[in-house]
Amino acid sequence: MQSRKFKAALIVCGIAFGAVLFLLSPFFHVSDVIISGYNAVSRDEIYDRLEIESNTNILFFSNRAARGRIMENLYVSNVEFTRSMGGRLYVQVRERRLAAFIEHMPGTFLYIDELGRVLEVRQHMSQPLPLIVGLNFTHFTLGEVLDVPDRAAFNIVSIYAQLLYRHGLVSRVTYVNVSDTANTRILVGYLEFNVGDARDAEDKVRNIVGILEAIPDANRTRGFVDLRENTTEFFLTILT
Repeated sequence: MQSRKFKAALIVCGIAFGAVLFLLSPFFHVSDVIISGYNAVSRDEIYDRLEIESNTNILFFSNRAARGRIMENLYVSNVEFTRSMGGRLYVQVRERRLAAFIEHMPGTFLYIDELGRVLEVRQHMSQPLPLIVGLNFTHFTLGEVLDVPDRAAFNIVSIYAQLLYRHGLVSRVTYVNVSDTANTRILVGYLEFNVGDARDAEDKVRNIVGILEAIPDANRTRGFVDLRENTTEFFLTILT
C-alpha cells in the first residue's frame, strides 16, 4: 500500500515537473510584439519600456509593470495588452493629444493637451498649434492640469481647444487670447474673431469655418469679425 502511494506521488510530481518545464519552454517565449496607437511616442521607446528579452515568457510577462514604465511618458494615457498563441503580444497605446502651447516665460513653452494637462516643456513650439495668451498662473507640475486662478479663462481654453481640433482649424490658429474672458479672441491667419465667452462655442467655431470658406484668399485677408452675439449677421472689418 505504501509502495502504491509512493509511486502515485512520483507520477504526480513527474507530471507537475513536466508541466513546469513545458510552460518554461521556448514555446511560450515572446516571439512577436505588435504595437499600435502610437504617434507622439515612438515605437522604439515603447518597445524598450516593455523590457522584453529573448527568453521572456509571455505567461509571466507583467502587464502592470510594463504599463507603468510606458506611462512614464506623459503623452501616454493608457496601455492595453493582449496575448495570443505562439508568443505574440499585442500592445495598444492610447495617447493624449497635444492641443496648444502656453508661453510660461520668454522662450519657454508649456505643451498642453485639450484638458490643460502639461505634457512637456520646451524652448520652442514644435508644430502649428494655437498659442494660448492671457492665461495667468504662478506654477505648474508636469503631468498635472494647470492650476489657473481664473477658471473661466481655463474653461474657455479647454472648450475652444477641443472644438478647433474637431473642426480642423487647430493648425491654422495663431493664438487664442483669453486675457478678457468676455472678449475671447481667436486669430486665424490674419483674421481675428471675437467669440466673446464659451456660450454657443460650437456654433461660433462653425461660423468661423463658414466665414473662412466664404472669403477669397482668407489666409491673406486682414480683418476683424465680431461673433459675440452668434447671429447670422457678421460684421467683418477689413484692415489694410
